Amino acid sequence: MKSIIQKDNRCFLCGSTRDLQTHHCQHGYNRNKADEDGLTVRLCVLCHTNLHSRGWGDRELKQISQTMWERTYGSREDFIRRYGKSYL
Repeated sequence: MKSIIQKDNRCFLCGSTRDLQTHHCQHGYNRNKADEDGLTVRLCVLCHTNLHSRGWGDRELKQISQTMWERTYGSREDFIRRYGKSYL
């Protein structure tokens, strides 16, 4: 997993090292772009399930991913052109 957000092999939300999965911080039709740009984090099964079923942390991860994208690739306007909106 390529990530510009996370370097360690722990759950980004709780710190667990067990049963990790890749989460795309920009999902839906932006999932492939998120893969290309490294907008992914590792989440344990419990945090990943809670995020998708209850939305816990989703907005915050989108904001973090946008911040890191802007630091790495370009301006806010560039992010909006690529992902369709700003989360900041």
